[in-house]
Amino acid sequence: MSRLALLLTIGGVALTAATPAVAATHTDNSTATVHKVSGSGNTTVYSGNMTSTALGRGTVRQTVILGKGLAVTGNYVVTYSGGTVRGTVKAQAKISGGKITFTGTARVTGGTGKFKGATGSSRYTGTANLSGTTATFTQRGTISY
Repeated sequence: MSRLALLLTIGGVALTAATPAVAATHTDNSTATVHKVSGSGNTTVYSGNMTSTALGRGTVRQTVILGKGLAVTGNYVVTYSGGTVRGTVKAQAKISGGKITFTGTARVTGGTGKFKGATGSSRYTGTANLSGTTATFTQRGTISY
């Protein structure tokens, strides 16, 4: 084999090895059952369990802020086997029928481990008791990692 052919072969192998993996997109339906672990003023921190059709079972920690007109913003981190997924939520709360309901959107903004660079979006809904001590949140959408 000539030197040029050898260099092109080695160069081709090096270029192939350096090509990053393409993220796969997964449909995801997730549900979290959480309880209040702390809070002050309009900020509440929840912790609990998350079950995801795309990622499996994990534990979640979510901070939510109740703003003017019952607007809800927040962030979350879910720890799964093999890494974490983090994201944000924006929703509108409504008090009715002895409970608080939330409807809005969630965004996956990153992750660690096998979820490094994760992205995604989903519809976000939830219910909480009037005291805000327990809640259930669901996310229906996609995640890429």
